[in-house]
Amino acid sequence: MPNFPDSYLKAKHYYLSIMEKSPRFFQWIVTPSLILCGAFFVNGIIILLCGYNPFQAYVAAFEGSFGSPRAIGETLVKSTPYLMTGLSVAIAFRCGIWNIGAEGQFLMGALVATFFGTKIATLLPQSTWISIPICLLLAVLAGGLWGIIPAVLKVARGVNEVISTIMLNYIAIHFVSLMIDGGPLQEASRTGPQSDPIAQWVTLPRLFESHRVHPGIGIAVVLAIILTFVLFRTTFGYQLRAVGEGADAAKAAGFSVAYNTIRVFILSGALAALGGAIELMALTPRLTENFSPGYGYTAIAVALLAKLHPLLTIATALLFGALSKGAFAMEAEVGISKQVTWMMQATILLFVIGFGSLSLLQKHHQTN
Repeated sequence: MPNFPDSYLKAKHYYLSIMEKSPRFFQWIVTPSLILCGAFFVNGIIILLCGYNPFQAYVAAFEGSFGSPRAIGETLVKSTPYLMTGLSVAIAFRCGIWNIGAEGQFLMGALVATFFGTKIATLLPQSTWISIPICLLLAVLAGGLWGIIPAVLKVARGVNEVISTIMLNYIAIHFVSLMIDGGPLQEASRTGPQSDPIAQWVTLPRLFESHRVHPGIGIAVVLAIILTFVLFRTTFGYQLRAVGEGADAAKAAGFSVAYNTIRVFILSGALAALGGAIELMALTPRLTENFSPGYGYTAIAVALLAKLHPLLTIATALLFGALSKGAFAMEAEVGISKQVTWMMQATILLFVIGFGSLSLLQKHHQTN
């Protein structure tokens, strides 16, 4: 064991004692706030070192994200995929399943929506009330089936889900590329690696004429509320949380770890795939190779910052949506490149991991 300085040991003991005695609101509200304050302080230093004024950058980002009704609408639009994939990751991590495959599941949902919208919808009545629910349902089924693959590998063969889900992400990325670049879903003109636009009656309508706000935002928020109820008020949710807290204890209580593992993989995959379908049907009516800028990976930070709580995921998804929208304002008004925004998100993730390590220290302290 390394010999840590007394100041570190005292700070660690002080932090753990505060966390043990603090009310729940401190752990669920103040801790994420400390993470964000620390991350934005470090990001301010990074912006300063890049030769820009941090205060001007943050003001531009805030005004670009919340400074007008249109800006707020765009922030909500950009937050929706983060919320759907964040819920996917949060529900899996709650069960102790390290599903890193939300990116691939997101793409599979978009791919199935593309197939339905370009090949099948033209054979059905031109009714949004028929086509949209069917398209969303097929995407959910596709995501659930895609999630079964790592579940079976883990339960039947003991394959680590981190490895299998990461590999499935690459399979999904290349499968999408195969389908739209010389494959059966490439646009009829064959001018580029993209699909034809989906049928108009499969697209999600805009809630306002002058904004891109769509019903998918409401769907995501409702799902977050439902998942909160399921997770904390139902037997199913109790079993998932029990398995996540300790597989041995869950087995002793009579819960099937394998069965719950499969169930949570299906649910997690379905949520991410639904997010992909919504993104395609509401905003980008055709599938392209760079359809996702990494929503499934950023979702890990979204879920961890929310402490794996579905309701708090709404707030953290809004934060990352605001960062995404504010990046354009910082670039236009201050001249900061979008790469700096990616660095800001990475810094937040590092702070999330750091505070997560302190939480692990707290659990270790309580059990010893």
